[in-house]
Amino acid sequence: MLFVALFTVGFVGVTGTAKASDRDMLATTVPATACEPYRSSDARRVWLSNAAWVFRGANTGTITFYCPVPRNAVTLSDTTNDNDISAYRIYYRDSDGNGTAARVTARLLYRRASGLFSAGSLWNSNDYPVTGNTTVTKTNLHDMRSSALYSFLVTLSRTNRQQDPAFSGIDFTFRPQ
Repeated sequence: MLFVALFTVGFVGVTGTAKASDRDMLATTVPATACEPYRSSDARRVWLSNAAWVFRGANTGTITFYCPVPRNAVTLSDTTNDNDISAYRIYYRDSDGNGTAARVTARLLYRRASGLFSAGSLWNSNDYPVTGNTTVTKTNLHDMRSSALYSFLVTLSRTNRQQDPAFSGIDFTFRPQ
């Protein structure tokens, strides 16, 4: 339902020509503790454990979080006002690796007066075989827009209580070589 709504308000894929995450972006972190469930009714289905969002008890399904990014195009380290993103790193656990019973996803978004827009493609933990706590760096070239509010849309999913996926946060980094 949420993804349908995003398409109806002008969900447009945008990529930029950023070559490296700028210094201001490298100093930016988005811990899971800054994220809020999209639906207030979902808040009782998850909880923060060791600063990571996890499912509470036997709850299953998909929980969507909005995670604010405290940056925009204005740079603090110089006067260019041109913050560029080349990659971000997701801290997570997918308890069945590239199986389908557990999953974490992330997508960078930005809001302007004209709507909500994508700032890159969807990252999906099911593309990786790792089952423990780990990180993955996602290339995501984007020149940050002025007059825009940035956030990550993150989902945490499990189909049964034996799975234990977790989302710990995101930071910005250099593009993998």
